[in-house]
Amino acid sequence: MADFGVFCNSDTGRFHLRNFKNHNIKEWSVYTDHSFFLTTHHRKNVAVLHWPYPANKTFDRIVREIFDKCDHINIIISELHRPSVEFMQAFDSEKITYYIAGTVTAPIERATVKQYQNWFDTTRFFYRDYLPEILHRLSLATKPYTFDMLLGRKKPHRDYVYQHALAMPEHDRVLRYFDSETPLLEDNETCWTTEWRGMHSTGPLTWTVDRVDYYGHSMSLSQIIPIEVYNQTAFTVVAETNWDNYYAFFTEKTAKPMIAQRMFVMVAGAGYLRALQSMGFQTFGDVIDEGYDAIENHQERWQAVCNTIDWICQQDQASLLAKIKPIVEHNFNIMMTRDWYGEFNQDLESQLGILAEQTQN
Repeated sequence: MADFGVFCNSDTGRFHLRNFKNHNIKEWSVYTDHSFFLTTHHRKNVAVLHWPYPANKTFDRIVREIFDKCDHINIIISELHRPSVEFMQAFDSEKITYYIAGTVTAPIERATVKQYQNWFDTTRFFYRDYLPEILHRLSLATKPYTFDMLLGRKKPHRDYVYQHALAMPEHDRVLRYFDSETPLLEDNETCWTTEWRGMHSTGPLTWTVDRVDYYGHSMSLSQIIPIEVYNQTAFTVVAETNWDNYYAFFTEKTAKPMIAQRMFVMVAGAGYLRALQSMGFQTFGDVIDEGYDAIENHQERWQAVCNTIDWICQQDQASLLAKIKPIVEHNFNIMMTRDWYGEFNQDLESQLGILAEQTQN
C-alpha cells in the first residue's frame, strides 16, 4: 500500500482524484482538514487545491502552513483575475503547479503553469452531451441586426463600448448593459436579457454565474446561449470578464459564440486573440481588422475595436457570413471535440502517480 497523503481543500479536489484512470485512490490517504493533515506521517505528501473566488487570506495561510510538509502542491484556478495572478506571483515556487483557465504573461519564474479550460469544458457540456439537438434552433442565415452586444455588468472596457454603441444605428445592434443593482430576472429590455425558454430559477439571482435549471440541467445562467438573440443578430461583441494585458481569462462569454458558429469581436486585454490562436482556434484577421489585439493602451485598443465594429456594420452581411464559414466551423469542431477536462485530469494523475510510486520503491 502506498504511503502517500493527499490534502484537498474542497470536494471538487476529491472529484478529480476519483476520475483518475490508473491509480486506486483507496491506496492513498485523503484529507480535507489541513490541521489534521499536518499531524499525519507519510513518505510523500501532496495537495490538490482550488483557489477561492473571491480571494481570501485564509487560503494563503493554509498554503503557507502546508508548504513545507508537501512534496508538491497543485492549485487549480478557474477564476483568473488580478488577485489570482498576484497570488501566483507571491507563491512562485518549483514545488507548485498551477492549472489555470487562461494564460498568463506576468512573470512566473519558478512555478509550473498549465491550462485547464474549465469554462470551455463546462459550457459545452450542455450543448454536446446533454441536449445537442437544441443547437438546431440556431439560424446561420442573414439576420435583421448586425451585432448582439450583451455587455454584462458595468466595467471600464464595457463602458467604453456601450457609449460607442449608443450612437450606432439601432438596426446594427441588440444592446444590453446593466449595473450591479439590476435584478437579473427582471425582464428589462434596456439592460438585461437571457434565453427564457426552458430556463427556471428557484430563487433570486445575484450573479450571472448563479445556478439555474435549464431544460432539467443545472448550469450557470451565463452559460446559456441566448438563442433568441442570436437568431436576430449576425455577429457577437464579446465583452470578456477582464481587460488587463498580462493575463487572459477564457470564459463562457467566448465559448458561446464559438459553439453557435459566430464571428466575434473581442473586448478584452491585448493578446487575447493571440492566446486563443495558441490553442488552435482561428480568429477573423483574414476577414476583418483584428489589429486591436496588439494595442496595449486600453483606450486606444477599445477605440480600435469600435472602429472594427463600425466597419463590419457597413459590409454586406451575407458576404461576411460566407467568408467566415470555414473559420467558425473550425472553432466549433475544436470547442466540441477537445478533451479539456481529460487533458487536465490525466496530467494531474500522472504527476501524483509518480509521487505515489516513489513511496513503494
